[in-house]
Amino acid sequence: MSFESNILCVFEGAIREPRYFNSLKKNFFNDDNIFYCCYGNDLYELFDLLDMDGDYNIFDLIKENNTVEANRDLFVSHESDDFNQVFMFFDFEYHDDKFDTEKIKKMAQLFDNETLHGKLFISYPMIESIRDVPSLNSFLDHKVSLESTKGKIYKELSTHGISDYVDPRKITNENWKALVKLSIKKSNYITNGDSESLSLVQQSDILDVQIAEMDTDSIYVLCSFPMFVHHQKGEQIDITSS
Repeated sequence: MSFESNILCVFEGAIREPRYFNSLKKNFFNDDNIFYCCYGNDLYELFDLLDMDGDYNIFDLIKENNTVEANRDLFVSHESDDFNQVFMFFDFEYHDDKFDTEKIKKMAQLFDNETLHGKLFISYPMIESIRDVPSLNSFLDHKVSLESTKGKIYKELSTHGISDYVDPRKITNENWKALVKLSIKKSNYITNGDSESLSLVQQSDILDVQIAEMDTDSIYVLCSFPMFVHHQKGEQIDITSS
């Protein structure tokens, strides 16, 4: 492959994330050379793998430890040098046996630049937060109790809000833009108290707020995908009127 602007997205899971990603790609990234692979495990397992090998080349690391059959074609046809931007999408996973705030902080610090080791985006509490929108008006303050962030419980709870985001195949361009706008406003609201700002907020700043929020036995619901759209497209898409 000739070297050009190629983007690699690394997902934690092999089912939900690709479905929403395909909808995102159709709406925002059709003109981009953007690819994905799935790690097939969570952030804390990846941390241990990095720690043992001392290897921060995410593409090669996942390729060498691949457990996801859907990755095979990508790994056969591409090398790590084919990609000049790498983005990683993982869940906060409070109830994981290996959950550790220091580990996740280190991951956010290490993976903070898509053109170096890669850039980490975190979903709170997990990818299903993308459909957990009780209403557009209440989303800024919407939280979930830590007890309710258990996988089966939260996956069911996340379907109780408005129906616009439950089926990724049916999300319209306007609904995507509305969710991007809401998510960026919320990231500003929880980090600096400004509910109208559309400024890009660093993932590490969001993480610090969420860790502090755990003292109240809750975290803010916030998904990584809309923030990624804003990070990549910024002023290229008009979300001001959404």
